[in-house]
Amino acid sequence: MSAARSAASIGAMNLPEIKLAVPVAGWATQGQYALVEACVGAGTTIPAHVAKREHVVVHLLDGELDVIVDRSPRRLTSGETVALERGVPRRLRAVKPSRVLALIAPAGLEQLLSVVADPATDPDDRAALLAVGGVQAVPAA
Repeated sequence: MSAARSAASIGAMNLPEIKLAVPVAGWATQGQYALVEACVGAGTTIPAHVAKREHVVVHLLDGELDVIVDRSPRRLTSGETVALERGVPRRLRAVKPSRVLALIAPAGLEQLLSVVADPATDPDDRAALLAVGGVQAVPAA
């Protein structure tokens, strides 16, 4: 796996620690998909957003996540999976410390997440970078 990166914030939102690793990058699959592993601290919320380009399948390896997809809440526990279709609002919150695998198709978002998660990235640039990558914040999921 590549080195884990710590994210203090995504977009304009301040978040507890998130560590990312990219075991399968898009370049290795000719852009068809990427696999990202995230270790997420309890209480961390990925704010409501819509991905306009990618479908994402989230598999919870360990922990507990509240997921809201198109205003429908669901609690995931270890071993469960949820599909996040492109264009559908979603929000995630770690109830407990969690380890997640995310299959992203097509690939590309994993590169953006690595930049956004880099502590050297200016916080004011994060939301703009996500918007350019087709990830838009929404008022509620």
